[in-house]
Amino acid sequence: MEMIAIAIAGAAGGFVKSLVEQKGAVILPKVEEADGTKYVHLGALANMALGLIVAVYTASEPGMAFTAGITAVFFAEKLLERTPPLPIPLTK
Repeated sequence: MEMIAIAIAGAAGGFVKSLVEQKGAVILPKVEEADGTKYVHLGALANMALGLIVAVYTASEPGMAFTAGITAVFFAEKLLERTPPLPIPLTK
């Protein structure tokens, strides 16, 4: 039961980070097309999933999991800013 609370707290941390970043707006998943290539943007779901995963692996209590959910997403975004975009074709 404790692990479920930790997972929920981590996902909530990722969701709060998404809300703060978007000034209160919830970004929903969508598929965009640019230059003939389709891109999948997961929106707030990506932040929630990352927060959940990091919290489950690192946290031992829900408060720590919430904080881990927020900070892990910031850390991941900084790492991704340094990598070039990698288009993944969805259909041919």
